[in-house]
Amino acid sequence: MKASNIKTDIESRRSEIENKIQDFQRMVLEQDHKIENLENEHERELDSIFKDILTVIDAFDKADRRLAEQYSENEDIQKARKRFATSKKKLVEILNKNNVNEIQFPDGIATLEDCQVEDTEPNASKPNNTIISVEKAGYRRNGRLLRLAEVIVVKN
Repeated sequence: MKASNIKTDIESRRSEIENKIQDFQRMVLEQDHKIENLENEHERELDSIFKDILTVIDAFDKADRRLAEQYSENEDIQKARKRFATSKKKLVEILNKNNVNEIQFPDGIATLEDCQVEDTEPNASKPNNTIISVEKAGYRRNGRLLRLAEVIVVKN
């Protein structure tokens, strides 16, 4: 075989190998993309389930407030409230086990990224956006926002 034929054959094989490597890399990227899409879809489904659990916790909180206001003297109602609180606690444990955590405000100031302001009240002794009350807790899961906290803040 002539040297020029050998050189052409080597170049042809090299080009063929490079094309196969590129095809393989393209397949790997496509598979990575499919996996990422499936994982994101799975996370969205889990987030939806956890949001549904949050609505149940909200219902527990609303019922507990109503019972506390209307039947604070009734011993049987107070026992029932404790049983409900145990059920709520179990739901919160499920959330925590799955990295769903209530948004905390250690400095007591509302932030736009974590809060939805439901109402404002003046209070000259406190700075603007100081949280007066959290009407509905906000939650994050693995750092992603599930639900904004609904708050009442100071507005002077």
